[in-house]
Amino acid sequence: MIITTTTMFILQAIVVGAIIWTTPEDCPRKYRVLQENGGVLTSPGQIHEYCVLDYGHKWKLKEKKNE
Repeated sequence: MIITTTTMFILQAIVVGAIIWTTPEDCPRKYRVLQENGGVLTSPGQIHEYCVLDYGHKWKLKEKKNE
């Protein structure tokens, strides 16, 4: 069975697209800094309300929950 170059390109595009689509957004700066530096935090511990630390040691924005 021979896989054509076009088929491989399409398959790679689908795989890369799925990875990009499911990767969470980075945590914006305003959620990582205190109010005195232009952010929304009153204390550094509040970052956990907006962001979560991933396995790559990078802050990622939490998903909003419908309340």
